[in-house]
Amino acid sequence: MKTRLISALLLCMAFASSSFAESYIYLTNSTTKPLTLNTIQTGHDNISHGDEWEQLAQSVPPMGTVKFLRFNRDQGIKWGKKYWFTTTVQGQTSSVTLQQKLKGTWNFSNIYHTANGDSWKDDRNIYEQNINFDGQNAKLAYKASYARASGDDFLYIIQPNLEAQVRDELSANSFNVLTYNIWGLLPGITAENTYDRFHSIAHMVTPGYDAIVFQEAHDLASSNYFRDHISSEYPYLTEIPFELGRILNGGVFIASKWPIEVEDNIVFQSCVGEDCLASKGAVYARINKLGKTYNLFGTHVRAYTTPEDIANRFEHLAELKAFKDSKHIPHDEPVIYAGDFNVDKVNFPQERNDLMTALNATEPMALGDYPYSYAGPVNVYADDSYNEYLDYVLYSNEHVVPITSSNTLLLPRSTASEHWGRWDLSDHYPVKGEFVFP
Repeated sequence: MKTRLISALLLCMAFASSSFAESYIYLTNSTTKPLTLNTIQTGHDNISHGDEWEQLAQSVPPMGTVKFLRFNRDQGIKWGKKYWFTTTVQGQTSSVTLQQKLKGTWNFSNIYHTANGDSWKDDRNIYEQNINFDGQNAKLAYKASYARASGDDFLYIIQPNLEAQVRDELSANSFNVLTYNIWGLLPGITAENTYDRFHSIAHMVTPGYDAIVFQEAHDLASSNYFRDHISSEYPYLTEIPFELGRILNGGVFIASKWPIEVEDNIVFQSCVGEDCLASKGAVYARINKLGKTYNLFGTHVRAYTTPEDIANRFEHLAELKAFKDSKHIPHDEPVIYAGDFNVDKVNFPQERNDLMTALNATEPMALGDYPYSYAGPVNVYADDSYNEYLDYVLYSNEHVVPITSSNTLLLPRSTASEHWGRWDLSDHYPVKGEFVFP
């Protein structure tokens, strides 16, 4: 019996020695520029790069996440000895340091983590520092998370603060519009984390605009929750299009700070595939800001790139244009189109030109460095296969044109516990349109 017990213990020891216990370190770069990484190991010097520890990546792409460091937790780690791993993260003009420390025990190691000179941590709480990184106010956050019985993993993020939008409540000639596809499909089936995302969008992203066009508010319960949360700042809300005989509503609505004097909507009569189940269409709001009228149209048209899909998309655009024309809007009043047009100007620039022709509209100058409003490789909610720019705020050439105008792609993310590790608030990033009219 004793011999069998010894044999079993030896077998367990042999198995344990053949599989290293490791921890991995990750960094998310929520800036629009690449970051470079350099890791050094100090302290006790009996471990080697490539064996007991290894730097796995030398850079992090814009908005991306990489696993950049691994180290062993038991093999080669000496009892009572300390091992430090220090990674310098270099931006364009700024840098931060990320650190982990191992202290060997008789059969494993204790681990501690920190960043940028903060005190050492040994728990799984979220820690945050306010920093200035490459000229932007930002947040450096980090957290240990359970990964496997043999060791936690550690995730760091550099997250620029979302610049607060300031609405001009004294000038009638200034009008700022946000378009945001909020991915409000059926929770738990075709969308994830919906209520937490909607709460963060409502309180973090939406304040400060004259009007907002939302898309994909399809689920009745979650969309009502969302509308309730934005109604204190945007008391004027259009209805969401719905046509009897279809399963889902159209998902599009306008929220306005200023009174909506007239509203209307249509459901597109042409459809393809699964879109025939939804009341996809367009909404219209005639908005009175301090005595000046703005005519805002919001929409969400057919996606995808097959010839049939493209043809249907332009049928939708023709219906949108006819809807606008039916309003007989005076030429001296502004007309703005906003929404998810599913026209990818990055990969299909000619289709973008065709969009402008179809609506007789102009895309304002695009500001910002990041090229994609739908970025599958870096947005956990988006399809990995696609990097696209699909969302626009346009002005009509058939009506008074702005003195100045711009579109800015925004990149809202959250380090709150309910978003930790996923960061993004929708599968699309919103676009801000800023206009000054005569």
